[in-house]
Amino acid sequence: MWNRSTHSVHSSSSRDSAPSPDWQSLPLLPSTLAIYKRAFTMIELCMVVGTLGLLVFFGIARLQEMRRLNTKNPLQCQQNLKWIGQAISDFNVDHADKMPWELPMSEGGSAEAIPTTQATPHFKTLTNFLRNTRVLVCPMDPVRHRGTTLVTLEDSALSYFVNVSATTQAHTPVLAGDRTVSTTSDTTTGELDVNGSTPTQWTHPIADAPGHAMPGSPEPTGNLLFGNGSLLETTTLQLQRVTRSFGTNMQRFILP
Repeated sequence: MWNRSTHSVHSSSSRDSAPSPDWQSLPLLPSTLAIYKRAFTMIELCMVVGTLGLLVFFGIARLQEMRRLNTKNPLQCQQNLKWIGQAISDFNVDHADKMPWELPMSEGGSAEAIPTTQATPHFKTLTNFLRNTRVLVCPMDPVRHRGTTLVTLEDSALSYFVNVSATTQAHTPVLAGDRTVSTTSDTTTGELDVNGSTPTQWTHPIADAPGHAMPGSPEPTGNLLFGNGSLLETTTLQLQRVTRSFGTNMQRFILP
């Protein structure tokens, strides 16, 4: 009896004198480590948000700068005419080598629209071949604004004329060009009949707008798209040389 009691007291004393565990020195379990690794401090979160904000700010600023430069890029006008020429060429391939204005509307053309002297119907035939309405507006044309869609297109969203006398069979030097071609110092809209004796010239889009101009030259210039797909920026003198090649053959330019 006495021995058992002594043993019991000794055991209890041993438990009481045992050092308590240091919980801070114990290793963390894997799940606890994962929680600590995934967590962000407030400072880190602010740094991430601030960095993203700066990236967005500089990205928007760069985009605005690129748009500003594009609006002053005369080469974009020429590139637009090349796309228009390619679209007309693609139309010819799909329509038995015919121009849009050579075919009736029932066959996808725009022949009935010629008497209206509106340019829009002829461009609408190219809906399946043009990327968007942006290519129909020259950045140097301050009074023409991009249309919403090719289906709802209007002449106010066009910067280029078309020559509805052009055919794929006859030798037609001019297929399209800048709408600022005229026989006076003012811009013209509607039909402009041109032959070798017509006094053509390039004008400014509006009186106080420079439009196209070669470096160092105060006079306006304009772009011409030829039937073979080539493109040329011309002065008024060069334009007159081109139109003189028409001879007695009257060409019908439809200006928006």
